[in-house]
Order: sequence, then structure tokens, then C-alpha cells
Amino acid sequence: MAVENMDVKIADSMCSEYQSVWILNTKDCTMKLISAKKEQAASDSIDTAVKMNSYPQIREWYLENCVAAVDKKRVAEQTMLDYVLSRIQDGEPYYVEYTRVIGGKSNYNQIVYSKLRFEDGSDDYLLFGFRDIDVRKKAERDDLTGVYTRQIFFQKAEQLLIDYPDTQFDLMISDIVDFKEINESYGPNVGDDILRASGEFLAKEIRDDVLVARYGGDQFVIMASHEYMLQINEEGGTDEFEGYAKFQNLPKFVTKFGVYENVKHNKSVISTCDKAHSALNSIKHQYGKTIAFYDDKIRREIEISRKIEGSMHQAIEQEQFKVYYQPKHDAMTGKIVGAEALIRWIHPEYGFMSPGEFIPLFEKNGFIVESDGYVWRHTCKNLRKWMDKGIKTVPISVNASRLTFAQDNLLSKMHKSVVENGIDPEMLHLEITETMMTDDVETLVRKLTAIRAAGYQIELDDFGAGYSSINILSTLPLDVIKLDMSFMKQFGDAKRAKVLAACIKLAKELGYKTVSEGVELKEQCDVLCILGVDAIQGFYYSKPLPEDEFEEYLKQNI
Repeated sequence: MAVENMDVKIADSMCSEYQSVWILNTKDCTMKLISAKKEQAASDSIDTAVKMNSYPQIREWYLENCVAAVDKKRVAEQTMLDYVLSRIQDGEPYYVEYTRVIGGKSNYNQIVYSKLRFEDGSDDYLLFGFRDIDVRKKAERDDLTGVYTRQIFFQKAEQLLIDYPDTQFDLMISDIVDFKEINESYGPNVGDDILRASGEFLAKEIRDDVLVARYGGDQFVIMASHEYMLQINEEGGTDEFEGYAKFQNLPKFVTKFGVYENVKHNKSVISTCDKAHSALNSIKHQYGKTIAFYDDKIRREIEISRKIEGSMHQAIEQEQFKVYYQPKHDAMTGKIVGAEALIRWIHPEYGFMSPGEFIPLFEKNGFIVESDGYVWRHTCKNLRKWMDKGIKTVPISVNASRLTFAQDNLLSKMHKSVVENGIDPEMLHLEITETMMTDDVETLVRKLTAIRAAGYQIELDDFGAGYSSINILSTLPLDVIKLDMSFMKQFGDAKRAKVLAACIKLAKELGYKTVSEGVELKEQCDVLCILGVDAIQGFYYSKPLPEDEFEEYLKQNI
């Protein structure tokens, strides 16, 4: 073999870029150095390789002395001569990347293998070289966790799908539950330790068919072959994750996963991530469930959500939204004393839609502010219309979401519709929920105080649902406490009955009126009357009624 007879173009290119370049005889595994840059760290290993002059021997020595422990197993597999030859048989170069450790210092390094032909037609040789890729590699990595950045992940995932056209890949996004609260409880340093541990766990076995990246915040994304993903699930998946965190002396935390199986090779990886994220979101608030797979049910929900989002502005313009009113009756006399305004949507394609089908989406995309405003304006117009007809009216309560209440000009917007329609503010109540207490309490109290000073009453909705705080009753300026319908669903439970009685008694002692929701039976109504509830709302008296039916209801019940 004569070096001058080899493919000069390939050799020159590698010699200009790589620290050392070698020719390997694939028949007897001997090596010959053809180019080396004068760097002390590299020179020591080059000298050793020249003395050994054997690919198997230098490979074993290099793995032991120059490759980081986390990469040893993978690099050992990827540099086996038979495996290398199988990767370059189509003429394309083959790259192996790893962390090199020399003299106590580490950096990212790369080996490239290339097929080599000589003028006599011999192809028993290959060219391979080593180069430092530390600067480029660090630009691809997340500073905190060491895994790929989100943008680099997208690029490498697209390339992985091209490189492995016949492999089924799955994509998974992880999310640490209540990570904000973890940071607040344990401090940001512990939060960073959790993120580092998460990245280490997901990237613990780096392979050609596995990509791991920080997707953003406390979320990670992993794309790997279907077989690898199955292996993760079979080995315990999330349980193993928790065990790893415990081993790292980290506080207990829960991680949830959304998975998209069989990534399409001709589809955008970004859109695939969106689908895995949708699967993750489907279990975000489900206790005990840590993994969800994207399926037809989620796909249909997304399609409907997109159609809803695409038509919600038109629904406002065309008045597809309808305001229904559910009466409130005096617990003692049975006379109507108020009503709650509720939004419904008569969709041209889906027909009648209850709030549960679109309100959560509106709260997520911010359109809830528009829908809340719609209900308020229409209720003002209806009160005016009924008064003009000589119908005696009752105060109407209108719900205000957290986003609606966050508006700086909320009071002026409310008052504008009231003034335009010549309505007395006492005819309108504003319903809020206790979840607003998680925001700036001082600002919340200031806004509520201003609204009450303008003549409107404040109702606290759903009291007793979830984890109600008694502190709310002494902190917020309120007028009415609405007892959650869960009390009626658990009617007959002795402990729940005592809690209900205590809530009513406390509200009365604080000077608040009480309304009980979800009342369906006379027995319930009788007990609530004995306990001292002021008003009843529920199917026992009436379901929510459209405007025209509620108008007739007013005529008959006042």
C-alpha cells in the first residue's frame, strides 16, 4: 500500500480538520498515522497508538484511559470494527461522538470513519480521525442539565428519522408536577438539582437511536426506538425514576409523561411534540396517573378544540352564545329572590354545547374574558328589557373568571354596560371563586372593595369544593357565600352534614347570606331550611332557563 496512491481529496479534508488521521488495514487491523497536530494532550495518546500499531489494542487502551465513564459502553459498541464497516459500506462517513477525558480535563470529541479506495481498486482500508468538537457541542447543550437544547433536538430528531427510515420511533415529553411549589419550598438550588437528575436519568444510556433534550422549564423530551421505549416501561419507568431521585437524596417529586408512538417519518417533529404534549396535558390534574399515550380520543378533542378556537370570535359576532338563567329561591317562602347567569353555545356544527365543553379551553386561551363580558352585557340588556315590559326583576349574579378579574379596568367596563342600560348596580352580583386567593391578595381585596363601593354585591362561588380555606371568609369583602353542590351530592353523610351546618352558621355569624347549589329534592330543601340557608338554587325549583322562558318564570313566581 502506498499512501500517495490513496484518495487524496478525502485525506486532505480530514487532515486539515482532525487532530490525528489514521489509515486502518481492515484485514490485519494494523494502523498507520498520516497526520497529527502538535498538541501535548493528543500527542501522548498518538505516541501510544503508534507504538501499539493495532486497532483492537489501541481501541481497548483508549476506551480505558480517554473516554468518560458514561460513554464507555456506547463507544465500545460503536467502534467495533465489524460495526464500523457495516456503517460505511454505502460510502457515507460514520461519526462517533463522546466525552474525552485527558489529564483530568474533559471535552467533547469525535471520531470519523470513512471508506478508502486506492488506485489499484483495493478497498481493504479505511480512514479515521479524531477531532475536538467542544465549542460546537457545548453550544448544542443545555447549560444546567447537559442534554440537548430544544432547537438542537428538533434538528437532530429530523436527521435521525432520515438516517433510520425503517425504524419505529416513539416520542415522550416529561413534566415535573408542581415544580414551582418545589422551588418555593426547597429553594432554586434544589430545583436545579432535580432538573439535573432528571436529565441524567433520561440520558443515562446514550445510543444512536436515543435523543434527549430539555424541552423547556421543567420539561424534557426524549425520542427513541420503540424497542427502547418498551424497555423503559417494562423496567418500571416512572417508579425507577423516583428511585433514582431518592438515591440522589432529592425530595420526593412526581413526574408525568406524555407519549406519541410511531413518529411519522414524513411529519414535522415539532407537531409530534405537540401531540405528546397533548397526551401529557390530558393527565396533568389526574392524581395517580403518570403516563398517557396520544390516541384517537385525544386527537378528536384537539380537532374539536381547534374548530372551537376557529369559530369562537364568529360566535360572539353572530350571537351563537346564549345566556341562560337559573333561579334562586328563598328557602323559607319559596319565592324567587335572584338568578345566576350561565353561558351556553348553540354551535352551528356541534349544536347545543354545555360550558364544560368550551369554558376550560376559553380559560386556557384567554377568550374567557370575552365570554364573561358577553354574559355581563347581555344580562344588563335583558334586565332593561324586562323592566321596560313592567316585569318585576330580581338580582342576577354573573361569573367572573380569574383572567376577567385580573383586568385593571374591570370596574369601569362593568359600570359602562350598567349605565348604558340604566340599571341599578344592586341588581347585579359578581360571582368569584376561591381560586383567586392564589393571586395577589392585597390587589384582590382592593378590587373587591371598590366593586362593592360602587353598589355591586360579591358572591363567593363553590365554597366547600376542594380544599376551601376558612381564612377566605375573614379576608375577602363578601356579601354572599354559595355552598358547593358537592354538599348535596353527599347528602346524608353525617360528617359532611356537620361541615355544612358549621359553614352556614359561620357565614351567618360573619354577616353573609348563604345560597345552596345543586338542590334537587324536597328533603334536601327542608334540611337546608332548618339549618338556616337563605336561598336555594337547583333542579328542585328549576333548571337553567333560556331568556324567554326565564322571562315567563319571573312573571309567574314574583
